[in-house]
Amino acid sequence: MRIVKTLISLALLASVPVSAFAWDHEMERGVDLYQAGDADMGVSLVCDPNSVYGTSVSAVLIALDADPDISAVATFRFPDLITIDAPMAHGRISKADNQNGIWEPLVAGLRAHSAVDVSLNGETHTVALGDPLPFSCL
Repeated sequence: MRIVKTLISLALLASVPVSAFAWDHEMERGVDLYQAGDADMGVSLVCDPNSVYGTSVSAVLIALDADPDISAVATFRFPDLITIDAPMAHGRISKADNQNGIWEPLVAGLRAHSAVDVSLNGETHTVALGDPLPFSCL
């Protein structure tokens, strides 16, 4: 029965145009990994909805020019003009840190919008997110 449900789900996904999705999604070692962006700016979302590894695993990861080890403040500006300043440590904005309560609005913005401007180290990049996606992050 589970195989039938999986096949039906795959058939439904295959019928949707590929251009509707900008987020790539995969399951790795029990966590969901979502990735969007290009060679200039990459945004990844690691979700651990079942606390497989505890609450510290869920995070937003940023890579600028393929460098994932940046410690700075990233500014996310969404089309509805919501702006979030998120401190990063080694390219990571962690749910466990949740400084100034930024985790929930940041994930809500990524869920709700098809693009986001990310400013980092004086550079601003627009990252196409595609259709809003219901991430498994809590």
